[in-house]
Amino acid sequence: MGYIVECQETMGNQVYWITNSDTLALDKLSSKYLKHKTNLHRSPNSVRSIAYALSYYLTFLEKNNMSIVDVFKLQYADQYAHFSDFLSWLKRGEHCATKKRPKNNTCNAYLAAVLGFLMFAVYEDVVDEGLKVYRGRDMTYYNSAGVRSRQYVYRFDGYLPKNEHRSRTMAGNNLIKLINACTCIRNKLMLMLLAETGLRIGELLGVDYTKDIDFENRCIWVKFREDNENDARAKNGEYRAVYFSGETLDLLNTYIADNAEYLSGTKYLFINLHGKTAGKPMTVNGVYSFLAILEKTTGIESTPHMLRHYFARERLKAGWELIEISTALGHKHIHTTEVYLGIADEDIENVSDHYYEQHQALYDIRKLI
Repeated sequence: MGYIVECQETMGNQVYWITNSDTLALDKLSSKYLKHKTNLHRSPNSVRSIAYALSYYLTFLEKNNMSIVDVFKLQYADQYAHFSDFLSWLKRGEHCATKKRPKNNTCNAYLAAVLGFLMFAVYEDVVDEGLKVYRGRDMTYYNSAGVRSRQYVYRFDGYLPKNEHRSRTMAGNNLIKLINACTCIRNKLMLMLLAETGLRIGELLGVDYTKDIDFENRCIWVKFREDNENDARAKNGEYRAVYFSGETLDLLNTYIADNAEYLSGTKYLFINLHGKTAGKPMTVNGVYSFLAILEKTTGIESTPHMLRHYFARERLKAGWELIEISTALGHKHIHTTEVYLGIADEDIENVSDHYYEQHQALYDIRKLI
């Protein structure tokens, strides 16, 4: 009894769908929604997470002898109780055979995915009206230039209390220790770029150094591609620009010059430099392998996401507006992509230059090359 997630790779893309575990019948609406998310260029990991959230919810509905249409017909209080019961069911670990109890934030994320799916049912005319407990409202805010922006957001007030969130980040002195401990200029460059741009690791590994880097303006263009040899991809199918310091440009030029023979046979900036795979693009596993070696050497834990947090925290301390940080990070919010793209690239470039002028003493590039 219940629903399961299935996946198949088709023409280089991972396709997810949901079936009934007893009858093996395809659940058409949820599978159509997953295909829709794939068409929106959501990352395979994101679509996979949504798929499991929907499989849990469909199992919950089946156990309660309900359909999606039944949920929409519930009165406000009953509908509210329905979703609260779903959260409690998840929290008890009844969604999985191991009975593992997820954290509140995880349960809330599952419900958020479900609510997005139910809104899709509205758009697909499966039901005639929206959820009574999930209402939208306009939000207005201003950026540092005084430009007024609006976004329309949906809200459900019955989520579980959030777990205390302690973002793992990188202290500036630890970053320097890691960089100095690197014996490979490629690894030094990767740490510098992650810390200075806030790029996701998939975005950085997908950089085409022949097309994506503006050396004159110290800019990397993040471009969405689905056919990268190392399976790296930009999230959300977006395009944006990030900027790095003049010191890192020197390091970048040195890396390219020192490894010109290998790099001449590929378009990827970060490649393997040793062994049978020398000249092939680095993978995420390769990055985590060298970070694990660094941790053994220095005792300092580091991940690409910690460096992304470091970027955001340092820019906030430097006086960046939240909307500028969101744009630089490439955060995507429902119905607000155009809002974040409304910030001119020159604004990000100027504030980046100001930051590096203030903090250029942090790096002694002569010691890194």
